[in-house]
Amino acid sequence: METSPTPEKRPDFLKMYEIPGQEKISEHSFERYLRDKENLPKEEIAREAAVFLSFQKHSRKSSQNREIAREKTKRLHVEEFPSYVENGLKSDDPETQKIAIEAIGGARSEIRSELLRKAFEIQNEETELACVKAISNIPEEERIGFIRIGLSKESFAIKKASVKMIQYAPQELRAKLIKQGLSGEDVDLRKEYAKAIHSAPTEKERKELLNLAKKNLGNALVEPPLYNNTQISSGHFSREEFAKTGSGTTLVGGELKDKAIFRHIAPEAFSSWKEAYENHEVWKSAGFNYVPIEPILSFHQNKNGLIDVASGILDISFKSWEKMSGDFSQELDKEKKKIITILNESGIVHGHPHDGNFCLRFFRKENGDVDFSKKPRIYLIDFDRAVSP
Repeated sequence: METSPTPEKRPDFLKMYEIPGQEKISEHSFERYLRDKENLPKEEIAREAAVFLSFQKHSRKSSQNREIAREKTKRLHVEEFPSYVENGLKSDDPETQKIAIEAIGGARSEIRSELLRKAFEIQNEETELACVKAISNIPEEERIGFIRIGLSKESFAIKKASVKMIQYAPQELRAKLIKQGLSGEDVDLRKEYAKAIHSAPTEKERKELLNLAKKNLGNALVEPPLYNNTQISSGHFSREEFAKTGSGTTLVGGELKDKAIFRHIAPEAFSSWKEAYENHEVWKSAGFNYVPIEPILSFHQNKNGLIDVASGILDISFKSWEKMSGDFSQELDKEKKKIITILNESGIVHGHPHDGNFCLRFFRKENGDVDFSKKPRIYLIDFDRAVSP
């Protein structure tokens, strides 16, 4: 009589690689990871290999022009600022206009609003963004009017920048503004208002606003900003470079949307990332019941000598969560520091372990909704500057 083969027991340590709310890692997927590891070329690759940079915020020439302009404004007398600003605004060059707007803060306080109002008349997104950023230089009682001007613009970028300026509005008006924004129609803009919750002056107001954000945004409240201002969708496969400094990152659509992104990093940095990710025994002995390192799903070496890594997508950064909520912040901060300590003791230097590079992953209920009552997990991501012996 034939007997059915006994199913092979699933290794317990695989549970440490599962991500709450996402498909469980199977032995097959982990075997794929190990296969990729074995197939990685062993030869040393030159450190001079060109690292792909997906985004640069300013050109070198632009930065030089700004420095020259700043040095010039330092020599201006307070009475010279109005004419300096007005002459700059007459230019057709957005860069010259922005430099003039930055100088508004040097004028006497009683005429700054008039100068900014003239600047806001220029129909150019770059210039209008500079205007929004200059709101903090205006007398406090007049800032709310300019914030509303920014919020009335069609550009999402200008609206987003205007929401950030709520922190400079009179304290008694901040919570009201944020509450109105959290009830708006645009989900992406509601998420920006949620980030402004920290600027509400009292703990009571912050808690009330957070509860409203949870109600009106749900899972969207903790979604990472990866797909903001992109054409990526789950409807069809597509690729798009993600705007960030440092290593290159590619977003993908279709079935992989919300599941994986591709990082392109130097072999030396990836070696440190891989070492930290595989060390499940070290993390377990330190008290973690999961591996608190950005998940590696698969990887291979590309023709430029870089490593293309498919990594798992998490939720918002610890920095963003801490701004809008005090929930679990102390416990998460302790775990964050423990992760850094363990890496250092293992001889791995991350390079930039700031709060923006720690991401959370919230637990989900059976229906897929975020369970805000449970402390989320915290993970260290972005190992493009990591080094180890």
